[in-house]
Amino acid sequence: MPGFEQMYETLSDKEKQQFSETVNVLLGKTYLVYERMEDRHHYRFVERHLELFRNYLEMARWSVHAVKQHGVIQAYNMDERNRRNFTLQETIFLFILRLLYEEKRRELRLTQQVLVTGQDIQEKYLALQIRQRLPAREDMQRILKMFSSFSLLDLKNGHWREPEAVYVLYPSLLLVLNLSDMESLSEWLKDQAEADEETLNDEPSPEWDESVAPSEADM
Repeated sequence: MPGFEQMYETLSDKEKQQFSETVNVLLGKTYLVYERMEDRHHYRFVERHLELFRNYLEMARWSVHAVKQHGVIQAYNMDERNRRNFTLQETIFLFILRLLYEEKRRELRLTQQVLVTGQDIQEKYLALQIRQRLPAREDMQRILKMFSSFSLLDLKNGHWREPEAVYVLYPSLLLVLNLSDMESLSEWLKDQAEADEETLNDEPSPEWDESVAPSEADM
Protein backbone atom coordinates (compact mmCIF):
# COMPACT_ATOMS: atom_id res chain seq x y z
CA MET A 1 0.00 0.00 0.00
CA PRO A 2 1.44 3.44 -0.92
CA GLY A 3 2.52 5.73 1.90
CA PHE A 4 1.40 9.23 2.69
CA GLU A 5 3.89 11.03 0.41
CA GLN A 6 2.98 8.91 -2.60
CA MET A 7 -0.75 9.42 -2.06
CA TYR A 8 -0.33 13.11 -1.36
CA GLU A 9 1.57 13.71 -4.61
CA THR A 10 -1.34 12.32 -6.61
CA LEU A 11 -3.52 15.22 -5.42
CA SER A 12 -4.02 18.32 -7.50
CA ASP A 13 -2.94 21.69 -6.10
CA LYS A 14 -6.57 22.45 -5.27
CA GLU A 15 -6.94 19.10 -3.46
CA LYS A 16 -3.72 19.71 -1.51
CA GLN A 17 -5.13 23.01 -0.29
CA GLN A 18 -8.38 21.32 0.68
CA PHE A 19 -6.45 18.57 2.45
CA SER A 20 -4.73 21.16 4.64
CA GLU A 21 -8.03 22.91 5.41
CA THR A 22 -9.86 19.68 6.18
CA VAL A 23 -7.15 18.36 8.51
CA ASN A 24 -7.40 21.54 10.59
CA VAL A 25 -11.20 21.44 10.63
CA LEU A 26 -11.26 17.77 11.66
CA LEU A 27 -8.75 18.25 14.48
CA GLY A 28 -10.56 21.37 15.66
CA LYS A 29 -14.03 19.83 15.71
CA THR A 30 -13.25 16.15 16.45
CA TYR A 31 -16.35 15.19 14.41
CA LEU A 32 -17.42 15.79 10.82
CA VAL A 33 -21.09 15.09 10.23
CA TYR A 34 -22.47 14.42 6.75
CA GLU A 35 -25.89 15.71 7.75
CA ARG A 36 -24.43 19.08 8.73
CA MET A 37 -24.09 21.32 5.67
CA GLU A 38 -21.08 23.13 7.16
CA ASP A 39 -19.23 19.79 7.46
CA ARG A 40 -20.41 17.97 4.34
CA HIS A 41 -17.72 19.23 1.96
CA HIS A 42 -14.98 18.17 4.39
CA TYR A 43 -16.75 14.89 5.21
CA ARG A 44 -16.87 13.88 1.56
CA PHE A 45 -13.22 14.78 1.04
CA VAL A 46 -12.10 12.65 4.00
CA GLU A 47 -14.33 9.81 2.81
CA ARG A 48 -12.69 9.89 -0.64
CA HIS A 49 -9.16 10.05 0.78
CA LEU A 50 -9.56 8.15 4.04
CA GLU A 51 -6.24 6.29 3.87
CA LEU A 52 -4.40 9.52 3.08
CA PHE A 53 -5.79 11.11 6.25
CA ARG A 54 -5.09 8.01 8.30
CA ASN A 55 -1.48 7.77 7.15
CA TYR A 56 -0.85 11.45 7.77
CA LEU A 57 -2.47 11.67 11.19
CA GLU A 58 -0.99 8.40 12.45
CA MET A 59 2.43 10.10 12.42
CA ALA A 60 1.08 12.41 15.14
CA ARG A 61 -0.66 9.46 16.88
CA TRP A 62 -4.15 10.37 15.74
CA SER A 63 -6.61 7.88 14.32
CA VAL A 64 -9.53 8.57 12.00
CA HIS A 65 -12.75 6.55 12.16
CA ALA A 66 -15.48 6.65 9.54
CA VAL A 67 -18.76 5.57 11.14
CA LYS A 68 -20.76 5.30 7.94
CA GLN A 69 -24.01 4.08 9.50
CA HIS A 70 -24.22 7.41 11.32
CA GLY A 71 -22.55 9.55 8.68
CA VAL A 72 -19.85 10.69 11.10
CA ILE A 73 -16.07 10.89 10.80
CA GLN A 74 -14.21 11.06 14.10
CA ALA A 75 -10.63 12.01 14.95
CA TYR A 76 -9.19 10.46 18.09
CA ASN A 77 -5.79 10.94 19.69
CA MET A 78 -4.18 7.64 20.66
CA ASP A 79 -2.66 9.31 23.73
CA GLU A 80 -6.02 10.91 24.64
CA ARG A 81 -4.65 14.41 24.13
CA ASN A 82 -8.00 15.54 22.75
CA ARG A 83 -9.72 14.51 25.97
CA ARG A 84 -11.81 17.36 27.35
CA ASN A 85 -12.85 17.67 30.98
CA PHE A 86 -16.43 18.90 31.22
CA THR A 87 -17.99 20.54 34.23
CA LEU A 88 -20.86 18.74 35.90
CA GLN A 89 -23.29 21.13 34.24
CA GLU A 90 -21.85 20.48 30.76
CA THR A 91 -21.89 16.72 31.33
CA ILE A 92 -25.55 16.79 32.33
CA PHE A 93 -26.43 18.74 29.19
CA LEU A 94 -24.53 16.23 27.07
CA PHE A 95 -26.40 13.39 28.75
CA ILE A 96 -29.74 15.13 28.11
CA LEU A 97 -29.00 15.79 24.45
CA ARG A 98 -27.99 12.16 23.96
CA LEU A 99 -31.25 11.00 25.55
CA LEU A 100 -33.32 13.40 23.45
CA TYR A 101 -31.56 12.34 20.26
CA GLU A 102 -32.44 8.69 20.81
CA GLU A 103 -36.00 9.46 21.84
CA LYS A 104 -36.69 11.71 18.85
CA ARG A 105 -34.87 9.43 16.41
CA ARG A 106 -37.27 6.58 17.17
CA GLU A 107 -40.20 8.78 16.11
CA LEU A 108 -38.75 9.79 12.73
CA ARG A 109 -37.87 8.42 9.33
CA LEU A 110 -34.16 8.07 8.58
CA THR A 111 -34.11 11.14 6.33
CA GLN A 112 -35.69 13.48 8.90
CA GLN A 113 -33.73 15.82 11.12
CA VAL A 114 -33.81 15.35 14.87
CA LEU A 115 -35.20 18.60 16.25
CA VAL A 116 -35.64 19.64 19.87
CA THR A 117 -36.57 22.91 21.55
CA GLY A 118 -35.02 24.75 24.44
CA GLN A 119 -38.14 23.79 26.38
CA ASP A 120 -37.49 20.09 25.66
CA ILE A 121 -34.00 20.45 27.11
CA GLN A 122 -35.21 22.30 30.20
CA GLU A 123 -37.98 19.79 30.86
CA LYS A 124 -35.56 16.89 30.59
CA TYR A 125 -33.20 18.69 32.97
CA LEU A 126 -36.01 19.16 35.49
CA ALA A 127 -37.00 15.51 35.13
CA LEU A 128 -33.58 14.54 36.48
CA GLN A 129 -34.69 16.21 39.75
CA ILE A 130 -31.30 17.75 40.50
CA ARG A 131 -33.03 20.94 41.56
CA GLN A 132 -29.99 22.64 43.04
CA ARG A 133 -28.03 22.49 39.79
CA LEU A 134 -30.34 24.12 37.25
CA PRO A 135 -28.24 26.35 34.98
CA ALA A 136 -28.65 30.01 34.23
CA ARG A 137 -29.86 30.73 30.70
CA GLU A 138 -26.49 32.32 29.93
CA ASP A 139 -24.85 29.01 30.87
CA MET A 140 -27.25 27.08 28.67
CA GLN A 141 -26.37 29.34 25.75
CA ARG A 142 -22.63 28.95 26.36
CA ILE A 143 -22.82 25.17 26.66
CA LEU A 144 -24.97 24.67 23.56
CA LYS A 145 -22.72 26.95 21.51
CA MET A 146 -19.70 24.96 22.65
CA PHE A 147 -21.37 21.69 21.60
CA SER A 148 -22.16 23.27 18.23
CA SER A 149 -18.45 23.96 17.72
CA PHE A 150 -17.90 20.18 17.97
CA SER A 151 -20.63 19.40 15.39
CA LEU A 152 -23.01 17.93 17.97
CA LEU A 153 -25.90 20.31 17.28
CA ASP A 154 -26.88 23.57 15.59
CA LEU A 155 -29.37 26.32 16.27
CA LYS A 156 -32.09 26.07 13.62
CA ASN A 157 -34.56 28.77 14.74
CA GLY A 158 -34.73 31.40 17.47
CA HIS A 159 -32.14 32.51 20.02
CA TRP A 160 -29.77 30.20 21.88
CA ARG A 161 -31.04 31.08 25.33
CA GLU A 162 -34.81 31.00 24.71
CA PRO A 163 -37.17 28.07 25.43
CA GLU A 164 -38.76 28.53 21.98
CA ALA A 165 -35.42 28.02 20.19
CA VAL A 166 -35.22 24.97 17.90
CA TYR A 167 -32.03 22.90 17.65
CA VAL A 168 -31.03 20.15 15.24
CA LEU A 169 -29.17 17.30 16.95
CA TYR A 170 -26.57 15.23 15.10
CA PRO A 171 -25.63 11.53 15.32
CA SER A 172 -22.17 12.50 16.59
CA LEU A 173 -23.88 12.58 20.00
CA LEU A 174 -24.01 8.79 19.84
CA LEU A 175 -20.21 8.64 19.71
CA VAL A 176 -19.50 11.13 22.49
CA LEU A 177 -21.26 9.01 25.09
CA ASN A 178 -21.48 5.25 24.57
CA LEU A 179 -24.03 3.00 26.29
CA SER A 180 -21.69 2.22 29.17
CA ASP A 181 -21.13 5.94 29.77
CA MET A 182 -24.88 6.53 29.66
CA GLU A 183 -25.58 3.82 32.22
CA SER A 184 -22.91 5.13 34.58
CA LEU A 185 -24.17 8.70 34.28
CA SER A 186 -27.76 7.61 34.78
CA GLU A 187 -26.91 5.82 38.02
CA TRP A 188 -24.81 8.74 39.26
CA LEU A 189 -27.58 11.24 38.51
CA LYS A 190 -30.11 9.10 40.36
CA ASP A 191 -27.85 9.10 43.41
CA GLN A 192 -27.43 12.87 43.19
CA ALA A 193 -31.18 13.42 42.86
CA GLU A 194 -31.81 11.33 45.97
CA ALA A 195 -29.12 13.22 47.89
CA ASP A 196 -30.61 16.55 46.81
CA GLU A 197 -34.07 15.48 47.93
CA GLU A 198 -32.76 14.57 51.36
CA THR A 199 -30.99 17.89 51.87
CA LEU A 200 -33.60 20.16 50.28
CA ASN A 201 -35.04 22.68 52.74
CA ASP A 202 -38.53 24.17 52.72
CA GLU A 203 -37.58 27.22 50.67
CA PRO A 204 -38.34 26.98 46.94
CA SER A 205 -35.22 26.62 44.82
CA PRO A 206 -34.58 29.23 42.09
CA GLU A 207 -35.58 28.46 38.52
CA TRP A 208 -31.97 28.71 37.35
CA ASP A 209 -28.78 28.23 39.35
CA GLU A 210 -25.11 27.71 38.55
CA SER A 211 -22.66 24.90 39.24
CA VAL A 212 -19.11 24.18 38.16
CA ALA A 213 -18.44 20.85 39.84
CA PRO A 214 -15.87 18.85 37.81
CA SER A 215 -16.75 15.87 35.66
CA GLU A 216 -15.21 14.11 32.67
CA ALA A 217 -16.36 13.06 29.21
CA ASP A 218 -14.46 12.26 26.03
CA MET A 219 -14.57 14.69 23.15
